[in-house]
Amino acid sequence: MSSGIFYVTVRDDYEKDRLDYFPYIASSYTSIAKSFKKGKSYPVLSVRHATLIAEDEKNIETSQFLVPTENGNFIWVQSEIFRFAGLACE
Repeated sequence: MSSGIFYVTVRDDYEKDRLDYFPYIASSYTSIAKSFKKGKSYPVLSVRHATLIAEDEKNIETSQFLVPTENGNFIWVQSEIFRFAGLACE
């Protein structure tokens, strides 16, 4: 098995997409999504499995991406705030 970096961009309207497709994700992730620039590609350096406990106490299986932030740090972020942008940086 091989691995490599792929790129993602933050969703154009994360709040709407969250309500439509990912209602189990806490609204606090909207503020995290705002810390990424729209239209900019971010490399995903690692992926990990995560289990969330939704407000209705159901377990939700999801994933998190390790991505660099605008200030040069790294953060594990819910994969749902992003969409796939390709295998090469734009």
